[in-house]
Amino acid sequence: MNTLIILAHPNEDSFNHAICNEVKEHLTKKNYEVKIRDLYKLKFDPVLTEDNHTEFYQTKLPSDILAEQNEIAWAENLVFIFPTWWCGMPAILKGYIDRVFTNGFAFRFGKSEVDGLLKGKRAIILQTASQTEEFMKPSQLVSSMETSMDVGIFDYCGINVITHKFLFSVPHVDKETREKMLKEIVGVIEII
Repeated sequence: MNTLIILAHPNEDSFNHAICNEVKEHLTKKNYEVKIRDLYKLKFDPVLTEDNHTEFYQTKLPSDILAEQNEIAWAENLVFIFPTWWCGMPAILKGYIDRVFTNGFAFRFGKSEVDGLLKGKRAIILQTASQTEEFMKPSQLVSSMETSMDVGIFDYCGINVITHKFLFSVPHVDKETREKMLKEIVGVIEII
C-alpha cells in the first residue's frame, strides 16, 4: 500500500523523527511503498499569499504545490507526525494544509454542501505533547485538537482518520518509556 508520511519537526534528533523512522521501517517490512515529506528538510513555504488565496485554481497552482498534491494523490494512507505547539500543530504543517489542500483538489464547494475529494484515503495522526495526559484531557485540549483536525480538516476533505494518537510528556520521560511509546506506535500503524 502506498503510504505518505508527512513530518513536521525541525530537529532531526527529535522523538518525532524517531517515530517517523519506526513507522517507515515497520511499513517497509510489510512491503508497503513509503515516502516521507519532511516539511522542514524540504524548506516548505507555509505562507499562503494573497495571490495564492485568490488565484489557487487547479490550473494555476505553483509547481511546489502540484508536487505535494501529486504525492497525496499517490498515497492510499497518510501518516501525520508532529509535536503539539500552543495547543495545535506547528505553523509549517498548518501552512501545508492551507496551501496544498485546495479547492478542486481536496474539496469542492457545491451548491449546498462541500464534497470531500480525497475519499478512500485513510489517515493516522501521531501527535506528541510536552504536557501530561492528566492536564490535557480534563482541559478539553485533546478533544478540541481532535475535532479541529479530524473533522474540521480531514473529514471535510473526505479522508477517514483511523486514529489520532497522542503521546504525552515526551520531553520529560525516560528512554525506556520512549521505547514503550515506539512499540505502541507499531501497534497503532498495524491497522493500515
